[in-house]
Amino acid sequence: MTPGSTLDTARRADQAPLGEGTKFSTSTAGVARMCNYFLGGKDNYAADRDSAERVLRRCPVVLRLVQANRGFLDRAATLLAGAGLRQFVDIGCGLPADDNLGDIVRRTDPSCRVAYVDNDPMVVAHARALLAVDANTTAFAGDVRDTEALLADAGLRRLIDFGEPAAVFLLGVLDFLPDEAGPRRIVDALAAGLAPGSHVVISHAERTAELAPIAGPRPGVDTPFHPRGEDEIADICRSLEMVEPYPARLPQPRAAARGTGPLPLFGCVGRVPGDGRPWPGDGRS
Repeated sequence: MTPGSTLDTARRADQAPLGEGTKFSTSTAGVARMCNYFLGGKDNYAADRDSAERVLRRCPVVLRLVQANRGFLDRAATLLAGAGLRQFVDIGCGLPADDNLGDIVRRTDPSCRVAYVDNDPMVVAHARALLAVDANTTAFAGDVRDTEALLADAGLRRLIDFGEPAAVFLLGVLDFLPDEAGPRRIVDALAAGLAPGSHVVISHAERTAELAPIAGPRPGVDTPFHPRGEDEIADICRSLEMVEPYPARLPQPRAAARGTGPLPLFGCVGRVPGDGRPWPGDGRS
């Protein structure tokens, strides 16, 4: 891993101002910026790097979890674009990295429409500056905990036609929500708000002894980590029809061959039922 360097605040202010009144703290570590550091990015502060290194000392597997999440993004996006989907929404998109969702799906069809959504103002600023560079791409602030408001956002609906099938990605999002935030309710609301034939892609860490040292609230980090059991993860996805071979432990066989085997991480690709048509892909990942 290449450690990140201090965030270029002048570049951020020039390219995508956070906006008057936005509160932004450099003294508290942010999950998105820690993930950026794990991936070798430079968009992070000292607090993020310090917290990330403490996490790795207590739980080294986290680095592979973050990498496996990116690999799953690539595989699931390629699968769905190959199956004919042309509208994509990345909720909790995180800071831009190599091969973002739009880069992946546009290898299949350059006309794909992609929306990036996050509740972190720094993430939204970067996405607007670096990713929303054409009429088929947008980035805006939204919180998945208010799913109905997110799907009703006028800016999102100008780009994404929710009367037609779309693919919604929630990678490394639901395992940062406590039970009281209702992760199952969120997925149910997404399924209810999307057209039949849409797909929801989810990754979620599994609760294991290996991850126990970093689970729950941690001093100096903005968002607690909530891994869950395999049955709980399956229950969160109950309103979706799983596409074979999902749910699956990540990384999947070809990617796992390059590492040291499966991780405490599940990937789910689920279809919103109701249109009576069979899955158009072949189920391979």
